[in-house]
Amino acid sequence: MSEHRPQRKVIVVGDVHGQYDAFVEILRHAELIDENQNWTGGRNRLVQMGDIFDRGPKPRQVDDLLDKIQQQANATQGEVIRLVGNHELELLMSNFLISGFGKEEAKLVRDKLKRQVLDFQIRAAYAYKGFLFTHAGVTNRLMKIFKMQLDELTENNVAILANMIFREAIKHEFFRHPIFNISLNRSGTDRFGGIFWEDLDDLMASCPKSQLRQVVGHTPVEEIVLDNGRNIIPVDVGLHKKLQYLQICGSTPEVITIH
Repeated sequence: MSEHRPQRKVIVVGDVHGQYDAFVEILRHAELIDENQNWTGGRNRLVQMGDIFDRGPKPRQVDDLLDKIQQQANATQGEVIRLVGNHELELLMSNFLISGFGKEEAKLVRDKLKRQVLDFQIRAAYAYKGFLFTHAGVTNRLMKIFKMQLDELTENNVAILANMIFREAIKHEFFRHPIFNISLNRSGTDRFGGIFWEDLDDLMASCPKSQLRQVVGHTPVEEIVLDNGRNIIPVDVGLHKKLQYLQICGSTPEVITIH
């Protein structure tokens, strides 16, 4: 008789912004790492929503930790999903002002990120169990654009298409697709932003209810709320203020609060 394997959990952590100690506390609480910061999550998955750089004191330590546990998780049939936030995107586009790094260090980080994007270690979107994960969300307008290129609008199809567009843009350094739009609220030129720059209020205003179930970061919120009537779960609580993460077991999300 085969042993019953426990159901795989997905742990979702919002923007880290250099808050290494808080990030480690969350990963330990979720039983994904041990006291030596080694992966102990087995077959479970971590989804980190992007924006690990800037603002906080230890961005490079966060990056190094994610690199390490991503490799370790692969060896145990687990997975560490790393999404690109607008702060990583700015580095990839060689716009170093909001990176928090000096020019030479920023170039090194940019080159490393580019390699990881092309190797699919870092991505623009992820889909799992009926959830679509992007840093800032997919507006209704962008859904319509994707729909023109897809046989069926599903979380998985949108993630595949977004990642293909993103990797090609990084490869050719050509960032004209609407996924890269910056909204007027962020001093851009478009009414709505793309998946890296869309503020939560505009994302929710773009449609009465998202066609797909989305999990997003980017815009700080006081706490994670599962049902806001928009089919969107925002998870950027600001780790310097609140230790909270999302856990998905099967297809059921649960908010976990440490303090």
